[in-house]
Amino acid sequence: MDPNRPILCVTPNPSIDRTWVVPGFAAGCVWRAQDVSAQCGGKGVNVARVLGRLGRQAIAAGPVGGHTGRHATDLAALEGLKTAWTWTTAETRTCAIIVNPETGDATVVNEPGPMLSPADWDRLIDDAAAAAGDCAAIAISGSLPRGVAPDAVARLIEAIRDRCSDVYVDTSGDALVKAVASRPLAIKVNGDEVGALTGVPCASHAEAVAAAMMLRRQGIALAAVTLGVGGAVLVDAAGAWTATAPSIDVVNPIGSGDAFLAALIAARLDGLPPGACLRQAIAAGTANALAATGGDLRREDVEQLARETVVNAVTESSTA
Repeated sequence: MDPNRPILCVTPNPSIDRTWVVPGFAAGCVWRAQDVSAQCGGKGVNVARVLGRLGRQAIAAGPVGGHTGRHATDLAALEGLKTAWTWTTAETRTCAIIVNPETGDATVVNEPGPMLSPADWDRLIDDAAAAAGDCAAIAISGSLPRGVAPDAVARLIEAIRDRCSDVYVDTSGDALVKAVASRPLAIKVNGDEVGALTGVPCASHAEAVAAAMMLRRQGIALAAVTLGVGGAVLVDAAGAWTATAPSIDVVNPIGSGDAFLAALIAARLDGLPPGACLRQAIAAGTANALAATGGDLRREDVEQLARETVVNAVTESSTA
């Protein structure tokens, strides 16, 4: 793996993310926002944004269209993101995020996304495959837009794998089921997503390790499961590790899973051992929660939080 080559970050369902900071927010009332921001969004875009903060080259890709799509791509250009968009006639979605700084809670309303045609998705696959050959790794992150079959992510994996074998996937539902069957290098999911996939509750480190090992038995080389404030686990051929996140005053947790994935990819490209990769990933996910908008972390916060993150190797007796 060449760490100097870019990472292609594919978002199947990009958006404009509008964030309102509203102290004391609760449903059913009239509020005035303390601060408002808008940025090009979607999970893969967040991954690309964080990679840039960590000093990595990244390319954001995905289907965009309509007035909202033009606005989203303009916002991406303004912040300096390198991009490889696939243009469609379907209007890109807008997502609303309301942050209550008094509690650290975030309320999110995600539009379902545009209705894409099979031809739109085929063009995205072609565009992503064309870009993949120059990349060190590929991240496919997020939900599918309407009109796209559940096997769409699997088809994308199969199209790009010959050009770049290091494919990381973060999705959910039927798309996750199909993606696992296509055997990308790595799956990164949260506890709810892997619980739905396996049919087994996943809230503790032990449960997350067991779920990740199930993914390994299905042909996934590396499986990572995030548990929010409960930390995360990582399982690969060398073993299993758990991590406990440092305690912070949360501002906005949205995008922390994306920051986790970005730092995990960057650490693996640096050749760090698995436990150290998990440490960096947890530190980035935690640092992300210190900012009001997704992916707007500071590298110095990641470095400090990495020193405070507790990582433990899992012994065979603890998984018996």
